[in-house]
Amino acid sequence: MTGKIRLGCHSCDREDFDFVAQFPDDWKDITEVRSYEESVSEVAAGDKSRSPFDWQTHLGTCPDCRGEEA
Repeated sequence: MTGKIRLGCHSCDREDFDFVAQFPDDWKDITEVRSYEESVSEVAAGDKSRSPFDWQTHLGTCPDCRGEEA
């Protein structure tokens, strides 16, 4: 782990930008979706307000998906 940015793509399931220190220049429309602390905290059993699959602190559009949109 190097950074506190857990960046995921809106359109695909890539996880190769988990725990980065800065936003990559070739990603677009990046928005914060939860704090770092929320992203690493365990989801309690029965908590229907959160999903264990929501690991990202930020969501954006990766260059691969941007290319497919064009």
